[in-house]
Amino acid sequence: MIRPLTYDSFPTHAALTELLRSWANDRPHLMLLESLGPSLEGRDIWLATLTNTATGPAGDKPAFFVEAGIHAAEWAGGFAALHLMHRLLAAHGTDERVTRLLDTRTLYVVPRLNPDGAEHVMSEGRYVRSSMRAYPHRGERPGLRLGDVDGDGRALFMRLPDPDGPWKAHPTEPRLLVRREPDEVGGSYFRLFLEGEIEDYRGDVVPVADPVEGIDLGQNLPTDWAAADRIPDNAGPYAGSEPETRAVLEAVTGRPNITGFVTCHTFGGLHLHPPLNSGEQLPYADRRVYDTVGAKAAELTGYDVMSFQDLKYDPDVPFRGGQLGWYYDQLGIFAWITEFWSPQRAAGIESYHPSRWLLDHPVEDDLRLIEWSDKELEGRGFVDWYPFEHPQLGPVELGGWDIINYWYNPPLHRVEAEVAPHTDWIVFQALCSPRLDVRTVSATEEAPGVHRIRAVVRNSGWLPTYVTQQALRRGVAGTATASLELPPDARLVAGEATVQLGQLEGRSGALSTTTWWGHDPGTPDLAAAEWVVTAPAGATVTVRARHPRAGAAMVDVRLGT
Repeated sequence: MIRPLTYDSFPTHAALTELLRSWANDRPHLMLLESLGPSLEGRDIWLATLTNTATGPAGDKPAFFVEAGIHAAEWAGGFAALHLMHRLLAAHGTDERVTRLLDTRTLYVVPRLNPDGAEHVMSEGRYVRSSMRAYPHRGERPGLRLGDVDGDGRALFMRLPDPDGPWKAHPTEPRLLVRREPDEVGGSYFRLFLEGEIEDYRGDVVPVADPVEGIDLGQNLPTDWAAADRIPDNAGPYAGSEPETRAVLEAVTGRPNITGFVTCHTFGGLHLHPPLNSGEQLPYADRRVYDTVGAKAAELTGYDVMSFQDLKYDPDVPFRGGQLGWYYDQLGIFAWITEFWSPQRAAGIESYHPSRWLLDHPVEDDLRLIEWSDKELEGRGFVDWYPFEHPQLGPVELGGWDIINYWYNPPLHRVEAEVAPHTDWIVFQALCSPRLDVRTVSATEEAPGVHRIRAVVRNSGWLPTYVTQQALRRGVAGTATASLELPPDARLVAGEATVQLGQLEGRSGALSTTTWWGHDPGTPDLAAAEWVVTAPAGATVTVRARHPRAGAAMVDVRLGT
């Protein structure tokens, strides 16, 4: 038995470290835990390598990479990464798919890329997007700074009566503020603020201060910086400027066997894939793979599947950089963003555009959400307004949505059910990866002491060895090779010691059998290499096949027997 994963609270960095170390100690043949280095504030950024070392080293197997916690308040994503790890460690040897996965593939998991931000959100009860570095404004512009002003650990709203305010109470649900009509006068109206204190308040105007911690680690990757008209402030001073970003860049580029990537975020109930901008087109073969894997995601999780371009509320606004851009566009591996949790769906709201809804939506949706909070959360999600003496504004009311605990994240009693189907989807994707092996090796003695060796190498995986057409476009796919290793008393007389095999297709390109168009006859998943050697009878030679993305395999052949 390994230590169970509980969902009664989000673990601190110390608790997370203890949990990960216990799993690595309990399953040392399946999990290696290492630090990618310290965060900005000195916390370890943990990487777990999961594979069955009895069947080969991690680097010799095709791999899948899962990362979570790049955004500080998005805790459900971290639970998803931990659920995946626990499931693989606990089910190996009893679950066929899990066992096959760890025996033939490798998973790399970073359960919390941004430990600093998460720690501050937990301890201070305020929203932090990502890194804790003071950039670019460093707090020089005063105004409303978001925070937990009454110390109850929640980030709520503040409402203030004001005859010029744009909001009024809903006629049948006074807790809900709705828009004042354009020509309306003579009622009771409010101004609405996010909870926080006001720096340099002059008794009238309330500007919103620029965030002190303004870097989004998801924008700090080296993607499309040269193509942007202007680098956004939240991208940082230069690509990879932050220790957390550098840690993951070095980890990924140092592991060329990675074939796919999922980053775990909240919220929305979405699976997002490229393209990022209008006018960008995916190669046909890559689009078919995204369609197939996306259909499995929708089947397992019930989430919507769409491109990042389709997610944008304004499709004409360009988006530069980000995780999809680096992992797919530059590295050429299939990349996804999962946005866990949809409070709208929890409340029974099914048809909506995930980003446009946040800007505007029917009042009826708000009423359903409040009703859901009352029934399922006993009013903890949408908090009834209560009086508070604000240090700058004076008498106000605090209330509204608890943004971090019940909007960015599902309530704790829902977390396990929310993330468990995602684990099945990761297992599915990892098992789709290419996998190189040596199908057959024959050795024929053509003359005394002269042996012809022929090896057939195959890709037994679903994806091709190059993984994506994008990888071929960028020249980052690597190539398959077959090499022959000889004992000291043998000599190679024909053939190259290392034979370039090129790329081997998988099964992802298979089309309908009721049409002949587009079929590639033959055996594109196989390649052969031949050598002629002189060696005494009984000598043993080794055939090794390798592809940076599809793994490695070897077969020993005894000659003349």
